[in-house]
Amino acid sequence: MKRFLIPLSFAFIIASGTACSNITGAKCPSEEQVKSAVKEFIGSEFKVESISKLENIPGLCEIVIKAGAQPIVFYMDGKAEYIMAGNLLSVKDKKNITRERQQEFMKVEKDMLAKLDTMVDITYGQGDKYVYYITDPDCPFCKRTEPILKDWAEKNKVVIKTILFPLPIHPEAFGKSVSLICEKRGFENLMKGEYGNTLCDSGKAKVEQNLDFLSRQLGIGGTPTLIGMNGRLHSGVPTEEDLNKLIK
Repeated sequence: MKRFLIPLSFAFIIASGTACSNITGAKCPSEEQVKSAVKEFIGSEFKVESISKLENIPGLCEIVIKAGAQPIVFYMDGKAEYIMAGNLLSVKDKKNITRERQQEFMKVEKDMLAKLDTMVDITYGQGDKYVYYITDPDCPFCKRTEPILKDWAEKNKVVIKTILFPLPIHPEAFGKSVSLICEKRGFENLMKGEYGNTLCDSGKAKVEQNLDFLSRQLGIGGTPTLIGMNGRLHSGVPTEEDLNKLIK
């Protein structure tokens, strides 16, 4: 996915302090205007999820689009002539408004969850609840995630459904992923770095399938990524609270 996220400047602070009455009632751009303005910046298909005025910043509108499962929040003027992207922070409330809105839209639809279930490479644990764990064997943040995830899953009787997603920045990760599949190794092997050394054709094909589905259809671009049975999505090393939200 091509990125168009321009670092957010103090323009928001200035705008909120110098708003004039002639822009207070300005309308937001239409869905078609948004699509036309941003399509050249997005490398895949996307859907406009929300267009709304920012209450405390007259003349500026919040736009939420989704490319796969990934929500992107940015801001536009009413004529769709300018795009402002980055994190909008509330000084008063000490909140990251952009991040909170992203979390609201971070959800995988049921049809995609059904497809995701067919992509599972490694299953660990027992129970009626489950989470999908998307990982790269050479991702350091995944290694930090795995003991947290394992302990939480055992305590709460949650099944961990692992899908291997080797990133291009880790040149050896693809082969390790293939070998894990070919030798039918388990979650504890993954945790311990016991990958094996078998590179079968079926394993290669499966990893390629993972890469295509997760990146193109779900818009996943990094690891670790966790997707709950409820469709909620979490990126990065989770806390126990983060994990609990995936099974509610």
